[in-house]
Amino acid sequence: MENSHEKLQDETVTKPDIHKVCSLVSTSENMDEASQRNLINGKRIIVVGGGGYSMRNIWPDAAKYGIEVILVEANCQHTAKDCVPRFIHYDFSDHKVDGVHAAEIVNLIHGRGIKADGCLSFWDECVPLAALMNEKLGTKGPSFNAMMTANSKARTQNVLSMRGADISQWPRADMYSTKAVHLTTEMDCDKLPDSFRFPAILKLDNGSGATGACVVESRVELKREFCQITSSLRNDSDFPGIGLTHGNSMMTMEFYGGTEHNVDVIIYDNKLIAAFITDSGITRRPYFIATARRMPSFLSEDKQARLIEAAYRCCLQIGLSNGTFNVEFKLTENGPKLIEINSRMGGYCLRAWLRKLYGIDMMLYSMMIAGGISPYVRTRPVDKILIGVMVIPALHAKILKEEPLRTLLYSMIEKGEIVFLQFYKLSENLPPYDDPFGNIAVSGSTSQEAKLKLMEVCKVLDIDQPDYQVEQFIQNF
Repeated sequence: MENSHEKLQDETVTKPDIHKVCSLVSTSENMDEASQRNLINGKRIIVVGGGGYSMRNIWPDAAKYGIEVILVEANCQHTAKDCVPRFIHYDFSDHKVDGVHAAEIVNLIHGRGIKADGCLSFWDECVPLAALMNEKLGTKGPSFNAMMTANSKARTQNVLSMRGADISQWPRADMYSTKAVHLTTEMDCDKLPDSFRFPAILKLDNGSGATGACVVESRVELKREFCQITSSLRNDSDFPGIGLTHGNSMMTMEFYGGTEHNVDVIIYDNKLIAAFITDSGITRRPYFIATARRMPSFLSEDKQARLIEAAYRCCLQIGLSNGTFNVEFKLTENGPKLIEINSRMGGYCLRAWLRKLYGIDMMLYSMMIAGGISPYVRTRPVDKILIGVMVIPALHAKILKEEPLRTLLYSMIEKGEIVFLQFYKLSENLPPYDDPFGNIAVSGSTSQEAKLKLMEVCKVLDIDQPDYQVEQFIQNF
């Protein structure tokens, strides 16, 4: 659905200067990093949802920047409770009534005499709620409608597909999108339009991390996989943290070949401040579980420019005008095709890698934008390449649990030979679809050097196996 805000964006979108964008240096501000931190120091920022283990570093890092975090969390015993200056327990677990939750949380904030400078969430399922709170508080951030569009993969694709004739700028956002079909019941699988083409991608409409995503070759296979996935992923208790609090409906659209890339964008008042591209390795079938990452991108400058243009335009056309967003694309022979838009900063290893390579912190910029401050992004020269491989519970839990692999892993970490990031704590029960629990990365002066080092590490730690061939995952790097 269109609104006047979206129409205004059509008239104000300007094509980014690729030389400025690719250098990732904003010339619109004249502040250095120290003065930038002074501006955020003392700001009170509401964070909705404490998230999981992967968010554990946000709280001490925010404190180092002088940010006073007010954490609103449904779990009264959340591990972040003692890590933030203010903790407010409120049960918002039923996201079907986020409008009620937003009003009551804002009343709680005001009732405690707290004057907040901004509000945001780093946790997918809480992003729409944070948007509603921003609207009530009058603080900066995308609208609830924009966040709900981004939260639904089918709605994102279909809104962009319809933004063609009413847009005068070129390229139009509909060039990057694909008509999608939203599936809520098994019967919906029988209602695909005659023009629908296979192979197709099937995945959770609100899910994160590609959990349960797969390729289907026919209508019969579509229905079979839909029933299997929705029966195993029914609600949040089946797989916490992937967005099932918003339901387990699915979506399907045409499947595209090509290489996969993440574009992390920073947007303030509709203007592109900076963008960073990370390459993704070949996914592991039958499900689209992430396997590998490379930063900086191996793409030529002109292809990077096309991806940045596409990410920026897609964000604006669904109303994401302020914030840090993670946009996933397939780069096909016909150009970029949108996979999905995550209306928060990128997950997995992206924040840590950007800090290590470029010296920038996407969390800081997220907080700054929420507080009404335009970030100044100045990066240092990059002379290294990071390539990392995901580790999965079924095959690699032993590197954390068994000797001598555990000792060897931590020895490599201490010597600086590898960068290891853990996304969640391992339990005895294997999670469905074998989502990655961590990433092991190495750096090199060239792509070939980094790949050789990674393969050596993977052999020593028994990560490279017949059923997990790392060399295949990183072949495009």
